[in-house]
Amino acid sequence: MKKSFVAVAAVLIVVLMVSLGVSYLVPVFDDLFDKKTYSQTKCLTDGVTADMNIYDLAKHYRDGNATVAVVVDGYNNTLRADDSTTLGSGVCIASNGYKTESGYTASKGSYIVTNYHVIDYFDSSEHSDCTVGIYVESEEYYNCNLLWFNKDNDVALLYCDDINLNYVTMKDRWVACDKGDRLDYEEVFTIGTPLQLDYLNRLTIGNIASNNSMIMATEEYIYTTNSGAGYKHYPSSSTILKYSVLSNLYEDVIDVSLGISPGNSGGGCFDANGYLIGLTTLGTDAEQTGGNQMNGVVPIYPIIKVLDRLIENKETSSNHKIYDFEVLGIKGLDAYEASYATSKKTSTKNSNYFLDEVLYSSVYTNAFNFNEDGYYILSNTGIVNIKANSVITGCKLNDEEVTDILDRNDLVYFLLRVKEGDSVKFFYTTSTGSENSLIVEF
Repeated sequence: MKKSFVAVAAVLIVVLMVSLGVSYLVPVFDDLFDKKTYSQTKCLTDGVTADMNIYDLAKHYRDGNATVAVVVDGYNNTLRADDSTTLGSGVCIASNGYKTESGYTASKGSYIVTNYHVIDYFDSSEHSDCTVGIYVESEEYYNCNLLWFNKDNDVALLYCDDINLNYVTMKDRWVACDKGDRLDYEEVFTIGTPLQLDYLNRLTIGNIASNNSMIMATEEYIYTTNSGAGYKHYPSSSTILKYSVLSNLYEDVIDVSLGISPGNSGGGCFDANGYLIGLTTLGTDAEQTGGNQMNGVVPIYPIIKVLDRLIENKETSSNHKIYDFEVLGIKGLDAYEASYATSKKTSTKNSNYFLDEVLYSSVYTNAFNFNEDGYYILSNTGIVNIKANSVITGCKLNDEEVTDILDRNDLVYFLLRVKEGDSVKFFYTTSTGSENSLIVEF
């Protein structure tokens, strides 16, 4: 009888504790079983006020846990050893509470944008067993997944399932924005992690260095003479800049006058109103650019075009395609790339960074009309049935106006807007000079 009374009393106490203190017990059990709570997050840009200066904005984003450090590890198959990338940076652009245009809401985890070249181990046959993670302001580490990347524009999107970070708002100030929104010698600031974690979330202030113009980032080529002696070859044209921090990338880069170190790559570049307008992507070697330090930012536009679809994929386990050259099976180059390739010695074999292939530059000698805008198709194995040696000059999405295709990035940006079910009309010129069009249902 005594044991029964004790048992009943114990049950009553537990029931009372649960009924009165459940809010206190839940965190205990969460910690005990490592259960994620997925707390609601805030859009920190909504909290920006007119009296905030750049220093206030940077502190607001840093203390609000929207800016992070990014690190990638992988196994080097050539060296047969573990390898780690240089520390990069990132920005949270969506989390719990973010609503997509189609009505879906991000219910858990964080979506973090960074540079492609920060995570390029994942896209390399030289590395395997790759992992990526983030460090937040408190220097706590969280594992992430690589959701999507675009090599042409040097952007990538990570997903962290272990924490809900506050996020910031993106704004297109360069690619397809109204003329009044174009960047014009404005003051900008970046938040990143140069060099190592001791410099987590450091502020750098500068301004847009050139009005309505971009610089092209290319890699440095090493040539070998017939005698076997190696030498560095620099093109005679002063418009070609050589950067030591990038390899195998073609991209449009906004020229900014602020200091960027390798660990800053992927960090946010913000305008004076706190909008995320781009990612810091490169810093030049002054010796290679005539003694002038130059730094660049890639536009945030590609992420703006795909973020909602990627969130919807994550929330609904659906699979909305995002179209790029690889998906379409197209390889090619624009006139600027073609002229750059043909400017090399025709007898010299070199790695062509536009195509990730080793080719003789003589391939391009008569391949492209250098006075013509467009995107020249070298090979095509996909759904866009346009023959090789044709030049794509324009594209029309559904009932919209025709988009002129002047170079590679015009086509890259256009494809990012295409969704399954869309109709696209391609305008192209054949090798014989005839103008044609082709409608493709995606």
